[in-house]
Amino acid sequence: MMVRVIAFFVWLLSLRLVEEDVTDPVQKLMNGMRVTSKCRYNASERLKRQNQFSFITTTILSLGLILIPLLQNSNIKLAFPDKVLNMLQVFLAVSVLVYSVIIATAHYETRAEALNDCGDKIKDLIRNLRREVAESKTSGVKVDLALYNQRYGDVSTDAENHARVDFMLASLEMSSDYCYTGIIRLFRFIRCGFLYSIPYFVPISMIIVEIIFITDMLGITHILSPYFKQAS
Repeated sequence: MMVRVIAFFVWLLSLRLVEEDVTDPVQKLMNGMRVTSKCRYNASERLKRQNQFSFITTTILSLGLILIPLLQNSNIKLAFPDKVLNMLQVFLAVSVLVYSVIIATAHYETRAEALNDCGDKIKDLIRNLRREVAESKTSGVKVDLALYNQRYGDVSTDAENHARVDFMLASLEMSSDYCYTGIIRLFRFIRCGFLYSIPYFVPISMIIVEIIFITDMLGITHILSPYFKQAS
């Protein structure tokens, strides 16, 4: 019974060795390459999601920019005066412009593709290294680790480096290489999710405000309308 209790607390507090100490230089190099390739794939997916969400944000803001003047020209009674509606149109137009510039200058697609290609090249290096290691056991010829280290360094610098959050997610996904359990694993998972969600806070807030404003304008909700009516 006591052994189970101790094992539970060891799991809960993640008291085991996080990463196994590897002395074999070949295995150590392969492990490093595997982790790096996983991090590059995670960074590529992160940039792809940011690119897609930026496009969605721009689309939703543009639809709001089109909807408001159409409603103004209809016979629908709106809760806000024309000055307030014109102000919102200017705000949405500037927001669409800003996000269009962000998408154009961030080069999300190009960077994501470069990071994905870097991960593929590192995977190829791992396969080649494993093949040479297997052949060396029969032929007796040692593997040229210096050459592989040089090629690994060249491939790694072909693309931008991954972010810290990409490595954090990789350490949670690669449970055979990193032993995080219990509270520590949960804390790192929450922290990882928070860091990944930071770039979405502002666009999501803008989309929510736009939706609330339009529903208030149509009289469906009454969240912002008392303040704008008072201001007008």
